[in-house]
Amino acid sequence: MPTGTRITEVQTDFLSIPLDRPLVTAAFPIPAIDTALVRVRTGDGHTGVAWSFAFGRGKVAALVRLIDDLGDLVVGADASATEQLWTRMSKAVGFVGRHGLAALAMSAIDTACWDVKAQAAELPVHRLLGGFRDSVEVYASQGLWLDRSRDELAKEARDLVDQGFRAVKMRAGLPDEDEDVARVALVRDAIGPDVKLMVDANQAWDLKQTVRMARRLAPYDLYWLEEPMPYTQVEAYAEARQALDMPLCTGESNYLKGDLLALAERRGADYIMPDLMRMGGMTELVKAAHLCESFEVPVTPHLFMEHCLHLAAGLPNVVWQEYQPWWQPIMAEPLQVIDGRVELGDKPGFGITLSDEAVERFRL
Repeated sequence: MPTGTRITEVQTDFLSIPLDRPLVTAAFPIPAIDTALVRVRTGDGHTGVAWSFAFGRGKVAALVRLIDDLGDLVVGADASATEQLWTRMSKAVGFVGRHGLAALAMSAIDTACWDVKAQAAELPVHRLLGGFRDSVEVYASQGLWLDRSRDELAKEARDLVDQGFRAVKMRAGLPDEDEDVARVALVRDAIGPDVKLMVDANQAWDLKQTVRMARRLAPYDLYWLEEPMPYTQVEAYAEARQALDMPLCTGESNYLKGDLLALAERRGADYIMPDLMRMGGMTELVKAAHLCESFEVPVTPHLFMEHCLHLAAGLPNVVWQEYQPWWQPIMAEPLQVIDGRVELGDKPGFGITLSDEAVERFRL
């Protein structure tokens, strides 16, 4: 075993990153970004950085305990042996199940080890993955929530376009369908015909309502309709996709590549959106992306842009990246969006530099 990349410590910090105002979706309100920050340190001085999160401090407290448990399991191992470590952690959580908190805990450690592996190779992760492109197009996902008034919605949409975004995502799923349609029409008018518009219903509808609402929203030229139905209803997604011309996007709530295999096999989505932490980390996320490629389904990662931009830059079938700056307050060097794109650069690993002052300020 190489001694340089041997893991000497897995440090977990419980952070609560405040929001300017609570966010409201059709599923639940979001008051703060409660996060388990993980740093994997090795004998050669490298530090890998990753995180998982949940909405609610009690849930994150349980996540931290599980990460600490798995951290004890990997101390002394080679951080660059990511397949070996992922398998070791997966076996360790087998009794309690590999979905839910177990996947989230595995993800933070596995992704931090990818950071170390790329740093040791003196390569950015996107080069390690294949280096398909050097910049990635992003869409603005940080605004246009359900609690915004119509005036706020229109102003926020115009502001995002003024900031250089060429695509934006808004939320739907209100009890009043007419209000949902009116708000989509308002945003389309605010951003103009040339900016792409995605709509996320956060699993608020059933199959009949999804088909009905997609047809009502068709005049507003949606790039995709995201997660309109409960994520477990794979057959309903396949049926909706057959009935509609509007592209469907889903996958963020699914766990591990097996869930996505079922979705891809049934042709349940035009875009599959894997979530880094529900995939159990970068090791499984890369496999999920290749799996989708074999079914000719493009992939668009959910959240975690600081890490997933590298997946989008590294692989040819990964398109778009959700720009959601929830963790930018703990960065010493925040990401820059220029003309709707993010340049990856050549910094080894994921290129993340934390602000020690901010981490301390948000630590519970």
